Amino acid sequence: MIATHGYGQTSIVFRKFTAQALGVDYTLNTKQPIKLNFQPSQVSIEFVDRSDSAKADYQCELKVQASIVNTISLGKSNSIHYANLLGGEYTLKVTNGTNGHTATLNFYIEPVFWEQWWFAPLIFLMAMAVIGVVFYFFFLYNTRSQLHFQSLRHELEIKALRAQMNPHFIFNSLNTIDAYILRKRFVEASDCLQKFSKLIRQILENSEYPVISIDKELATLRQYIEMERERFGDTFTYLIEAMPRLLSSNCQIPPLLLQPFVENAILHGLRHLKDRKGILSIKLEVILINGNEALYCRIEDNGIGRKASTELNEKYREYHKSMGMNVTFERIAAHQALYGAQMQTRIEDLSAPHTGTIVYIWLPLIKQ
Repeated sequence: MIATHGYGQTSIVFRKFTAQALGVDYTLNTKQPIKLNFQPSQVSIEFVDRSDSAKADYQCELKVQASIVNTISLGKSNSIHYANLLGGEYTLKVTNGTNGHTATLNFYIEPVFWEQWWFAPLIFLMAMAVIGVVFYFFFLYNTRSQLHFQSLRHELEIKALRAQMNPHFIFNSLNTIDAYILRKRFVEASDCLQKFSKLIRQILENSEYPVISIDKELATLRQYIEMERERFGDTFTYLIEAMPRLLSSNCQIPPLLLQPFVENAILHGLRHLKDRKGILSIKLEVILINGNEALYCRIEDNGIGRKASTELNEKYREYHKSMGMNVTFERIAAHQALYGAQMQTRIEDLSAPHTGTIVYIWLPLIKQ
């Protein structure tokens, strides 16, 4: 802006305004508004008092945004230099202390982007965003780690429960073989022993993996049912049905998942039948649940039912609870902990005149 003068006569006049940037001097007209679109490394201002300046005593006061930032006593010197001024609106006031003459000069320096009003809030928001992203990924990593360890723990629980089931079945199978030997039915004993050996080998091989093909699981299940039929003298028949696509190698299932339900159907329902032949039906198919493919298993028997079985085996209740049903439901709980709400089980008792039990199992369709 044009310099303003005090006391109405010739007084202090600004003659020269020089801004230096990158070693280059830029001289601006002090009679025109001064605006710098860059930040100078140095600003030099020259002025003169047209009155008698032999006894001059100059004082300079520099304000930015109406706040005094610098006051200098120049004596008789008629030039002033400022280095590294920041962006903003400046007002320079020069006063001659001997005669009271004053003059002001306004100039503006364009702030660099980090001095703009919006820069600090932007940096704050960016910092908050970075911190948020860091915490999100930390939370995500921590959650995934917890889920991984939970999954690992549940898999170990399932393996441990399989290990509990195997001795239970081995004990019963060896009793059957022993009974054949005592009756001197050596051919049947040999045949049963071969089936038993094959089944044990399949169980041991399958137990090494968290999931196996449904075809392998059904082959093991079929071998197990044949052993139980041998043990109880063909007192029941069975039928296993599965959709053809489930028998491909890429459809998986946790090993020995169905066996406990089949075992309960045989031991607690079918073996107690006296008036009719037992029937065991196992069906596997793919269904849609909320738009997602799921494996649906249905195990049905026409045995005496859970209530009658409990009453019949009352005196053996503690043994069956510890070695049969208890292990079965612990394995179900471990699988449900692994798969969450995606795995569900439901047991339904058939009402008179038909007796028996139906077990429904839903779990995710696992593909290799």
